[in-house]
Amino acid sequence: MVEDTFHFLIEEADLPRIHLDHAYMVGRQGRGVAASFELDRTRRRLACRIPHRGGTGATAALVLQVGLPEIGLLKLRTTQLPPRAQPYALMIELARERLRHFLQKCEDWQMFAPHLAGPAMERFQSAREELAEAVLCEDRARRMALARGAIVKAVQAGEQLATHRADLVLHQRYGSSTATDTTLGHRIDPRVDPPGSLPPALEEFGVTMIETPLDLLQPRPGEYRFEALDRWMAWAAEHRLPVILGPVLDLRPEVLPDWARERCTSYPELCSLIWEHAERLLERYDAGAAIWCVSSGIHVTRLLALSDEQMIDLTRRLSVLVRQVDRSAKVLVELLHPFDDDVALRPGSVPAYEFATRTLDEGVHVDCFGLNLRCGFPEGGGEVRDLLSLSDALDRFAGLERPLLVTGLSAPRRSGDLLGGSWHTDWSEDRQAQWGTSMMGITLGKMTVRGESARSRPTGAYEGVLWSDLLDGPVEPTGLVGPSGSPRKILTQLATVRHALRRPLRSGPTAESPASTGTEGTEPA
Repeated sequence: MVEDTFHFLIEEADLPRIHLDHAYMVGRQGRGVAASFELDRTRRRLACRIPHRGGTGATAALVLQVGLPEIGLLKLRTTQLPPRAQPYALMIELARERLRHFLQKCEDWQMFAPHLAGPAMERFQSAREELAEAVLCEDRARRMALARGAIVKAVQAGEQLATHRADLVLHQRYGSSTATDTTLGHRIDPRVDPPGSLPPALEEFGVTMIETPLDLLQPRPGEYRFEALDRWMAWAAEHRLPVILGPVLDLRPEVLPDWARERCTSYPELCSLIWEHAERLLERYDAGAAIWCVSSGIHVTRLLALSDEQMIDLTRRLSVLVRQVDRSAKVLVELLHPFDDDVALRPGSVPAYEFATRTLDEGVHVDCFGLNLRCGFPEGGGEVRDLLSLSDALDRFAGLERPLLVTGLSAPRRSGDLLGGSWHTDWSEDRQAQWGTSMMGITLGKMTVRGESARSRPTGAYEGVLWSDLLDGPVEPTGLVGPSGSPRKILTQLATVRHALRRPLRSGPTAESPASTGTEGTEPA
């Protein structure tokens, strides 16, 4: 076993700005690679080592959290670099990648024309000039200060580009039509009780996803308790909300009872447990669910390491079981995180997009895919990214040629664990609402139309967005509604965007367009 080593030079003032807790490397094919990191604070050098089994050294990019004024604490990446002993200037490489990414998305979205890119192109040009000055500057401290300024301006330009692009496509998609009732929804953890009263704005949410956590439904082996889930199913029926039920297979540690962790030490034992759980759910709620979420994050290594074939096999078995019970039932597979942090940080994990394409290639019946999109949480893939990076990640999944849902849009409403990062400033109710409405607009501004006719139905289009929690859950307080039933700002803002889509967006994009709502933080200071 040999190692490829990448060295980065860091200015002393930048040492507090970088965080290596969730750092990893990205290989030439875009796949996350596990690496070891050694930061010498005295020499101000960072060594990144990737083990491999020989051959020529391959290029790789470094991904790490960086905190800068005006843009917050974000996960950024460098350009693809070959390993070498001579150190790279970290801030210079981060700035180069931001500029490259901006140009790449201008090409992908065909937005090079100044009237299409708008003020984003002016901001980009300023960032490019600042980086050019940094490269030529001989004073090291001044050089790094210019590079930091280029990063900030490039990130701001990228966010302006992403929101403006979303406005253009939203007006194309909804220029002469309205959004469906299920465009906006919420997710429910049944471990909390249904609210006694609801704010009127919640009427804009036309679909709900009710989870089926194993620790609630089967706290002890063979002892099923459906009372809490029954209450929420009755609540959804009372409010005439179509239900996405599941995930049937959910291996998150926080929803697994101790007995399940102890029992599931092999693949056959896991299959036996999940099969029994699925049969009991389908038997009880076969007529109550419009869509069954058969699995969530099975491509990420959690309870035990599964091979690619076992991941596909479990998904196929659950899909077949659902359709045996109800031939007309729709099957949803939920993917975790649009980024591949887990592939590097959890050995045995498979990239979400790769798992989805393999599922379809293997002939597994999947009617739609869900994407869990969390921002601001200290876990692999849940740390804060800028809007351009998020928009780019969503673009990749539009190639799946299945309807797509964001089944867990989520951001904190207050700053807690700093390792989750921040967006522009510390998290607050206002910042959460600004991020949520921006991402709703960006998500719905994604569609892929295939076929010769302009009237062809979009495939791979994002059909709806579900906020992660109707009420504050036992783990994260991100609910739309407060304990007394009062609406939080994120609820009001999302409802405002949804209401705007109840009539055609006949006029061109404006500052009040859905994707622009609350994104003033992306404008130059």
